[in-house]
Amino acid sequence: MGSNCQCEELKELLETMRRIEDKLDRAGLSVLADVDLSSTLSSLMKLLTEPKVIDLIDKLTKILNMLSLINPSLLITLTYSLNCLNASVNNTDLLNPPEVTIDDLVKELSKPEYSRALGIMLIMLKNTAKCIEGGTHAERSST
Repeated sequence: MGSNCQCEELKELLETMRRIEDKLDRAGLSVLADVDLSSTLSSLMKLLTEPKVIDLIDKLTKILNMLSLINPSLLITLTYSLNCLNASVNNTDLLNPPEVTIDDLVKELSKPEYSRALGIMLIMLKNTAKCIEGGTHAERSST
């Protein structure tokens, strides 16, 4: 039964190739079918086996592996937060900041708009510390 299935697949593949060839002929592009791909593949193989290219592929693989470990929602939150921080750095208030006492700081930090940001920071700090100390994965909910 397995060989019968393979024969059917081969027939379908051949039929698809015939249809592609017919379309190329009708479009006047039959020249493309006559191109010698062996020299192109040979050149590509030589390029891919160059030590510099292998090293680059290795580095890209490591980067992609690291990126795959990042929680997408964290990445979105960090990107949004960095955009907000960038916008605040351009603020002219930074050139002449007010003097702030501890009492002023406590008063400001008790505001709802700051409490959410502080909550996020505390969760991140707590889970990062747990991960560093015990090598365990961070918890999803805390604080």
